[in-house]
Amino acid sequence: MGVATQFAMVLSLAAALAGECAPAWAAQPYEGFWASTKKDCRDQDSANRMSIEGGNRLYWYETRCRAGEITADGKQSWKMRLACEGEGEKFRSNPRLSIAADGRLVMQNGPVGQAKRQTYVRCEIAKKR
Repeated sequence: MGVATQFAMVLSLAAALAGECAPAWAAQPYEGFWASTKKDCRDQDSANRMSIEGGNRLYWYETRCRAGEITADGKQSWKMRLACEGEGEKFRSNPRLSIAADGRLVMQNGPVGQAKRQTYVRCEIAKKR
């Protein structure tokens, strides 16, 4: 069994224990492409875009992180322990992610940005035909 499969199973078990039963292969609600504004969503080179993939990989313009530990912190909130790399530096971060009632992603104590709290809108990615 691969590491990704094991990780997905652990997340599924954690969700079940938290009362949020979901299949192991289900994407987490925070996964996807996010940006500070809808305009930033359309700008491929914007430093204000973020991607969360596979439930544990976070990417910004010049920073990438991997979550070594993700724990539920409420119905639509999670705490993460991140190992990050960006601009030639390695560092750690312990953010809290939550999905607000309006669908925005709120990141407190994130690894990038000047503010202690960033808010992102979900970017709709056009599907190729």
